[in-house]
Amino acid sequence: MNEIYERGLCVDGGQQDLFFSERPDELTSAQAVCFRCTVRIECLEAALENNEDWGVWGGVIFWDGEPFYRKRTRGRPRKADVELPLEATRNELWELVRPA
Repeated sequence: MNEIYERGLCVDGGQQDLFFSERPDELTSAQAVCFRCTVRIECLEAALENNEDWGVWGGVIFWDGEPFYRKRTRGRPRKADVELPLEATRNELWELVRPA
């Protein structure tokens, strides 16, 4: 995992705390970094293999060991966000990282 981490965009600019924040807006910012990263899929695969509990790995939020596409803020969701999925399943994510 360390070699993947060392090649990731998450090490640039000293933003590592962003990837382990509890604030949904900061987690979204961390995901934006992941989506530009060349080791995104490798990072997600390593997170699944290591059963990561917390943080943003490969653009997916792991919270209490459960994967999420996004974390909602408190209160009622915006109308544009109502139909967007929140939770991911590990099987679904394995399908993304495993070649056909």
